[in-house]
Amino acid sequence: MAQCAYCRTDTLLHINDVPICLQCTDLSPDKRAIRARLFHDLHEAVKLADLANENFIVAANGIAPHPDGTQQIHSASRQLTAARDEMMKAHNRLNDFLDKGIVPDDLKLGN
Repeated sequence: MAQCAYCRTDTLLHINDVPICLQCTDLSPDKRAIRARLFHDLHEAVKLADLANENFIVAANGIAPHPDGTQQIHSASRQLTAARDEMMKAHNRLNDFLDKGIVPDDLKLGN
């Protein structure tokens, strides 16, 4: 299965040999670019949250002999919380755009 050239979601549809999902076919080029950017931002936020989660697990499992193990856990926990907050922000921005057509201020034309 191919990925949409704009938003990278899986699709079977091709127009002029270019893979495109049904949602992107109904959007203007500007809206496609916004949708693609929001999907990309969410994907990046999920990757960062996954990495922060792995770091937290490593810190939590290695606490016993290390003198600053507690501090490492607190630091990893703060990073994980921040990464999850960014992931939720990216998710909410994408949902607002998909469900309500709300374009985030930083992605509006002219910014």
